[in-house]
Amino acid sequence: MKKTNVLDKNSDLNSILNTHFKGKLNLARTKFIAMFIIALCKVQTVNFDKLSNAFDTTAKAGSSLRRIQRFIARFTFDYNIISRLIFNLLPSK
Repeated sequence: MKKTNVLDKNSDLNSILNTHFKGKLNLARTKFIAMFIIALCKVQTVNFDKLSNAFDTTAKAGSSLRRIQRFIARFTFDYNIISRLIFNLLPSK
């Protein structure tokens, strides 16, 4: 079994999200969601300050924190799309 680093996980998750959200979300949003999910797995908390430090980006933590805040404040998820994504990721049996 091949060991994967965070960049591989991020690109794998990006490709899955891009395929699923094609035409529904722009690339910047799907990249953000991928970073957000990976950061959640790393820090295992929803504290935005800690999440912003866990983002794998060259941006400062303060910029990432503001990005998280703007996303949460302004973006509305289509729950039908999210539920389809979750069910597509589940094993078929």
